[in-house]
Amino acid sequence: MTKTPQNGNVDPKITKALQEIVGETNATDKIHIRYAYSYDLSFVERKSPDYVAMPTTVEQIQKIMKFANQEKIPVIPYTAGTNIGGLCIPEDGGILLDLKQMNKILTINDQLHYAVIEPGVSHAQFAHSLAKYGFRWSWPVGPPSASVSSNALCHGIGGMSGRYGLNSEEITSMEVVLPTGELVRVGSCAIQEDSWHSCLPLPRMDGLFTGWLGTTGVVTKIGLRVHPMPPYLKVFTTSAENLGDMASYCRTIGNYEICDDITTVSWWLSQVPIPYPYKPKPEDAPEWVSFATTFSWTEKERDAREEIWQMAMEEEKKKGTTVKEAVYPEEALKARTQLPSRIVGSTKNYTKQAGGGISWPGTFTPLDKWEPVYNEWKKILTNRNLSPSVRATNYRGVHYGMLRAMIPFPKKDPDAVENARQGIVECLQVVLDNGGIPYKPPVDFGVEINKRAHPGYLSLMKQIKNMLDPNDIMNRGKLGV
Repeated sequence: MTKTPQNGNVDPKITKALQEIVGETNATDKIHIRYAYSYDLSFVERKSPDYVAMPTTVEQIQKIMKFANQEKIPVIPYTAGTNIGGLCIPEDGGILLDLKQMNKILTINDQLHYAVIEPGVSHAQFAHSLAKYGFRWSWPVGPPSASVSSNALCHGIGGMSGRYGLNSEEITSMEVVLPTGELVRVGSCAIQEDSWHSCLPLPRMDGLFTGWLGTTGVVTKIGLRVHPMPPYLKVFTTSAENLGDMASYCRTIGNYEICDDITTVSWWLSQVPIPYPYKPKPEDAPEWVSFATTFSWTEKERDAREEIWQMAMEEEKKKGTTVKEAVYPEEALKARTQLPSRIVGSTKNYTKQAGGGISWPGTFTPLDKWEPVYNEWKKILTNRNLSPSVRATNYRGVHYGMLRAMIPFPKKDPDAVENARQGIVECLQVVLDNGGIPYKPPVDFGVEINKRAHPGYLSLMKQIKNMLDPNDIMNRGKLGV
C-alpha cells in the first residue's frame, strides 16, 4: 500500500518560519500541494514532504538550510522531478526545496565555450538560448522540461556522450549551499568570482556534489561546457540479430571516434510505445537496431565520416557478424536524435500501453558484458511478462558504456508495480555481479550496491557525508547506508 500524505507531522510554526524566508505564497503545508511531490513515475513508494518551499535567491536557500539544521528537519532538493528513480521522494518527510523559480541563464561565454546557469533552467530553455549563439548541449533522453543542472549532477547521459562522455564531465565550476548553510564555490569561480572556465587544476571538490543524489548540498549555480553546432548531420543506422554482434559493431565504430552518439536498442524499445505486457518479437524483425550520429562542418568532412563508417561495416563483415545497414523506426529515431524532444520521456513513448508507470535498472556496464547481462535480463523480464526493452550506448569512444532496461507498468495496480520492482532489482543484481554500476539509483539499488562495496569505500562515503551534513538532513536515506 502507498502512503497518503497526512497533516500529522505538520507544525504551523515551521510553515510560518519558511514563509518569513521565501514569502507567504512560496511556502506551504497544504496537503494537495504536498501530494504532488509525493510520487514520480517509478515503483518507489509514495511518500509526502511536510512542507514545500520555493526559494528565489541563494540567500533564501542559506536561511532555509540554517533553519532546517537548527530544527533537525530533512530537506529534499528538487527541480523538475522528471527522474524515474524516486530521488526526490522524501524518505522521512521534511522540507521539499523546489528550485524551479531559480531559472536564470547567467552567462553564455561564446569565446570560451561555457555557460553558467541556475538549477531551474530546463533543457528547452537552454537549447533555445544556446541556439542564438550557434551552440548546443548534450541533451539527455528526457523531456524538455527536465533540469539541465540536475542531469549533470546525477551523471546523466546525453546526445554527445559518445564524444565527450557524461554530462557531469562537462562541469566547469559550481556554487553550492552546504547542508549547514555555508556558501562555497569550487573550480575557477572559487578563485576569481567571474571565472567559470574549469575545475582544473584545482582539487576536484566538485566531486563532493556530483553523483551524491542531493545528499551533500544544494548547487545554486553551475558552469557547463557548451559546443559549437556543425551544420551537417549524418546518422548511420544498422541492425543485428544479437547484442554480441551489435556490441562488436559499437566497439569498432567507437574506435574511430567519429560519432557524437552510438546507441543500440532492442526491438521492444524501438517500438513507440513500449509493448506492455510482453509480446514476442516478429520472427522477421532483427532483435537489435542502432544509430550513430555524426556532425560535420563541411560536406567533405561528412563524406569522410561516411567512408570511415563503411570501413567499420567491412570489418564487421569480415568477422562474420550479422550487422548490416538497416532502417531505424522513424519515430523512435526522431525521438532520440532531435533533442530535446517532446516524444522522449512522454507517456506516448514509454507508458501508454502500461498506465503511467516506468522505472529501470539503469547501469554503466562494460561493453564486453552487454550480451551476457542482456541474456539474463531477458529471461528475468519475460518470465514476469515484461518486455526486455533495453538500450546500450558506449561513451567516449569505447571507454565505458551504458546498459539499461526501460520497464513500464500500470501504477494503479500494486501487484503489477511490485512485479516490475522485483524484476528490476533482480536485473540489478545480475549487472552488479558483472561489474556494472547503477546510476540515479533508488534506495533499493543503493542497498544492493552497498552489499558489494569495499568497506573502505563505505567508510569514506560516511565520513564525507558526516563532515558536510552532520545532522543528516539532506535527502535523508537516499544513499542506502
